[in-house]
Amino acid sequence: MSKFNRIPKSRLVAVGAVLAVILYLAVNSLSATLFRSSRIDLTDGGLYSLSHGTVAMLDKLDEPIHMRLFMSAGLHEAAPALSAYASRVRAMLDTYESLSHGRITLEVIDPQPYSEEEDRAVGLGINRISLDGTSDPIYFGLAATNSTNGSANIPVFTPDREAFLEYDLTRLVAELGQPKKPVVALLDGLGMAGNPMTGQEPAQILAMLKETYSVETVGGDIDKLPDNTRVVLVVQPQKLSDRTLYTLDQWVLSGGATLVFADPFAETQAGPQPGVPAENNATDFQKMFDAWGVGFDAKKAIGDPDWAIRTVRNIGGRQAEVANYPWFAIHDDGFDRGDAVTSKLNAVVMTTAGAFTATGKDATLKPLMYASADAGLLPAGEAADPYGDPRALLSKIEKAGGRPVVAARLEGKLHTAFPDGKPKDSAADGTPVKESASAPNVILVGDADMLSDRNWLQKQNVLGREVAQAFANNGDFLLNAVEQMAGGVALADLRSRTVSWRPFTRIDALERAAEQRFLAKQQELTQRIADTEKKLKDASSTGEAKEGELVSTEQAKAIETFKSDLLSARAELREVQYNLRADVARLKNWIMILIIGVVPAAVALIALVFALRRPRRPVPVRKA
Repeated sequence: MSKFNRIPKSRLVAVGAVLAVILYLAVNSLSATLFRSSRIDLTDGGLYSLSHGTVAMLDKLDEPIHMRLFMSAGLHEAAPALSAYASRVRAMLDTYESLSHGRITLEVIDPQPYSEEEDRAVGLGINRISLDGTSDPIYFGLAATNSTNGSANIPVFTPDREAFLEYDLTRLVAELGQPKKPVVALLDGLGMAGNPMTGQEPAQILAMLKETYSVETVGGDIDKLPDNTRVVLVVQPQKLSDRTLYTLDQWVLSGGATLVFADPFAETQAGPQPGVPAENNATDFQKMFDAWGVGFDAKKAIGDPDWAIRTVRNIGGRQAEVANYPWFAIHDDGFDRGDAVTSKLNAVVMTTAGAFTATGKDATLKPLMYASADAGLLPAGEAADPYGDPRALLSKIEKAGGRPVVAARLEGKLHTAFPDGKPKDSAADGTPVKESASAPNVILVGDADMLSDRNWLQKQNVLGREVAQAFANNGDFLLNAVEQMAGGVALADLRSRTVSWRPFTRIDALERAAEQRFLAKQQELTQRIADTEKKLKDASSTGEAKEGELVSTEQAKAIETFKSDLLSARAELREVQYNLRADVARLKNWIMILIIGVVPAAVALIALVFALRRPRRPVPVRKA
């Protein structure tokens, strides 16, 4: 018999447990030293993996950048919830430093209370974190500078931005890595820049664009674009003079990057005064579209029954949640996954958008975003009516050939919109270009409202500060497009991963089916009520009454009959509306039961079956 057989089993178990703990601690200590910047990412979409765009940008970085991580030594003890995140931030910064070939240097500073380091942190814009109001403040932020005294910072690292960590760091490096920002020339017909006189705030997407680019708004008669212009951004063009159109025409034909947002009805277009709507919400860019061979009907908007967003409307004096067909979210196969601008997008929200078609022989459209296969066109004015019942638009949606194209690249050969030369009042230099000599660099988008905050941001007040959280990739689309057209793709890989549009597609589909099933009956009853009310009114105003009677006997009978029919129709309508809500509620309840009850119960049952079927060790029978 071996020596181990003579050792009590309880002692062997204890020794094994101690050895396991020692091995665990040794492996963790070794891995923390050797693999500090390595990690395995099992998240959906790889939110925590360093992207190829970041690696490529760091590899090509020429500008030296000095990073200062202000992290209090007492952070881990004072805020245990931040401990793991702090370790990840430090590891990520170490990775950036190691991949930059010496261009990035990292300095970790512990700003002790009342020290010069604390004053330095505050001076560089790092925010204090006060946990209980009595203990010393702690710091957890990043400040960086380049060789030209350019600076950028992250005032405080917060766990709610963990999914955005790589994007925030890469954006900071990209901002400091190019001391002179490229220019984006903006022709703004939507009012993105805001208006202090009316209290309108600038669009958030414009602030994001300014982090990387110098955005210069141009207006009036334009004969020359700003120096160092890389991209021209044309938003809801209206009433542009021929001088301005000619300047744009020559820019495009010369290969200049141009991004056009044209809208058949810009719902968010700023009016001349607060509370006063814009005089005309339709785009006016037809002269350029005709020259380029592009079809765009400024009187038609897309209605999409399949991808419609449900909104709350006041219908008949009651709040009702309905499918708003002119408002839809592009997702799944609505994007060209082979294009860098749209390959990683999850959802883009459009409202009263228009559709593009190719009408010329020389130019073609390469779609970037489609509406769904069930989408069609309807009158833009009715589509944008904020007081109407969107469900009534369903019968007015006219399908054309193929899926409506919401955004596209313009390809092929383009011709000038000014075949007779430049306008007489134009002061533009150079010989007029008649047609494009190289591939055009133009993207067309059929919606300007998609750039407004309401289409992609949810704002809320957190600790007295307004915080905006993206629920769609509208901002990512613009930034990706500008960056790609300007010649850089470092951040395009990262932006779309910060938003995850995960609609309950099955619930949405069943809700639409239920709504459409009851819609026909509801419309029938609504028409019946209207007809009955008309008959009731006619009966009350016609016929001859006998002396001493207000109405004749025949009138009285007819009125009673019509009243009875009216009450009956209204009761049926209420029943139809109730059944619709009940169907949707029943569907949601069943799905909740399935997720919360059935699936866990099934897993537990399977585990129980395996446990019961597991072979048991035979119990030895001792001989007497």
